[in-house]
Amino acid sequence: MGSKYGKAKGRSGHKFVMLRHDIMDSLAYRALSAPARCVLHEIIRRYNGNNNGEIPLSCREAADLVNVSKDTAGKAFTQLIDAGFIKENSDNFQYVINRQSRRWGLTYEGMNNTLPTNEWKKFKSWSDFGDGVSSLRDTHTSVD
Repeated sequence: MGSKYGKAKGRSGHKFVMLRHDIMDSLAYRALSAPARCVLHEIIRRYNGNNNGEIPLSCREAADLVNVSKDTAGKAFTQLIDAGFIKENSDNFQYVINRQSRRWGLTYEGMNNTLPTNEWKKFKSWSDFGDGVSSLRDTHTSVD
C-alpha cells in the first residue's frame, strides 16, 4: 500500500544542484574566475548531503570536467580555498599516498557534526593573498 498522499506532483526524480543566492551574490563568489566557479560547481554536484569533508575530486579530474589545463584547475582549487568556499580534508595525505583523489569540504555546510564555518563571508579582496591567485584572477575574472 502506498502513501496516503500519493506521488508528489512536479517531482521528476532527477538530481539537482542548489546554488544559494547569498553565495552567488557574495563578493567572494563574484571575485572567482570562471574556472574556479566551474570547479566549485563540480564539487557541489558531488555533495550528497552526507559526505561533506569527503567529497572526492582530483585536479586532473576537475581539469577534464571543466575543460581547462591541470595547472588552471590547480589554481582554481587554490582560489576556492583562499576565497573560503572549500577546505581540504585533514587526512588528504593518506589519499595522496594511496593514489586516490583529494577530499574536499564545503565551508557553507556543516562538517563532522559541526556548524558551517562560512569562511567565504569573511572575504574582502584578493589583495590579502599572494601571487598564487593573481595570475588566474587577472586573466579570467572581470568584476564590475
